[in-house]
Amino acid sequence: MTTLSLRSIALTALMSGLLSLSLTSHAQPEEASNAAPAAEAPAEAIENSDPLEAFPAAKAGFTRHVIRLPIGNFENDLRIELLPGKVIDVDCNTTQFIGQLEEKTLDGWGYNYYILPEIEGPVATLMACPDESKRKQFVPVSSAGSLLHYNSRMPVVVYLPNEVELRWRTWVATPVVNAEAE
Repeated sequence: MTTLSLRSIALTALMSGLLSLSLTSHAQPEEASNAAPAAEAPAEAIENSDPLEAFPAAKAGFTRHVIRLPIGNFENDLRIELLPGKVIDVDCNTTQFIGQLEEKTLDGWGYNYYILPEIEGPVATLMACPDESKRKQFVPVSSAGSLLHYNSRMPVVVYLPNEVELRWRTWVATPVVNAEAE
């Protein structure tokens, strides 16, 4: 690995808070008197920076939702599913909203965030339902791209229209099983 790529990895780790920077001098005692004092302000700024500060504020009509995932064991086997939706009156019919969750990359940082520009619906099946089946229920937006890689080191940032709420759940992979040939 080249020195440049190691520096890039170290800088990325510093910015995401994975690595703390120590500015103590490792010089010999006779060299310590000639050394310039270490500047601590930049290290504090790097160490205390929150990656969320890099994300833009929500535009008018939108709300920024932030999910800070807990540290998980074997995060490569985990996924997070984003479930934007609304609580509405439903009956026995299957109901859903339609929208497209878009993945965007924060320029200059490489961090991903997600935006749901608009939703349509609700749409539902048209079965005849008894009156007593009416109730309030959370109805999610049906959208491709809502199953994401689990990464507890970075917040999941989602911009949704004001009237839409965000719920999420974690998916866990089961152990790999070999298929028998027949």
